[in-house]
Order: sequence, then structure tokens, then C-alpha cells
Amino acid sequence: MIQIRYDSYPQETSYKLEKIASEDGQETELASHSGSRGDKNHKESICLEDGLYSFTFYDSFGDGFNGEYSLTLVPGERITTRDNSVSPHGERVLFRLPFDGETLDVR
Repeated sequence: MIQIRYDSYPQETSYKLEKIASEDGQETELASHSGSRGDKNHKESICLEDGLYSFTFYDSFGDGFNGEYSLTLVPGERITTRDNSVSPHGERVLFRLPFDGETLDVR
């Protein structure tokens, strides 16, 4: 489950979820979303197979994101939650399923 609680400028916020098909970095887009003026929250559920994934979160204005987002597995295990600590232009979260926590990489 992808969940976002937007800051005051949701139109500056977007994300992309991709499956990395091989170690050479070839990526396939599975989901993406851009916020719109007036948005408060966004939720999206998607079924993922075992493999390596990239979740990229963007702030187009570059002044940083002051809301919160989380990636959660159905059984309730949280991959990551970030609030008020996203770098000015965004960040990329790499994770592998089945999730073990050791492959989590936030950049």
C-alpha cells in the first residue's frame, strides 16, 4: 500500500514505482501518481511479485516535502515511513521482496 499525506503544495508531489528486472537496472513502471491542487491524501494498492523495486518520490519545486508517505506490505509490515525529512528534490527507495529489511536503501 502506498499512502501519502500531502503538504500544502500537493501539485509539486509525484511518485513512480518500478520493478527492476535485472541487476543491469532495466526498470518497468508499475504505478505513478501526481498530486493536484487541493489534494489531502492519496492511497494506492498494488500487488507485487518477488523481486527488486524502486519507489521514487519527487518534489518538483525543490523546496522539500513537508507531508508524510509510507510503503506498507499487506500483512502490516512497513517498508518505510518518511515525514518532513525528504530531500529537497525527492528521494529513491530501493527494496526487495520478499522483504527482509536488509535490502532497504533510501537515497
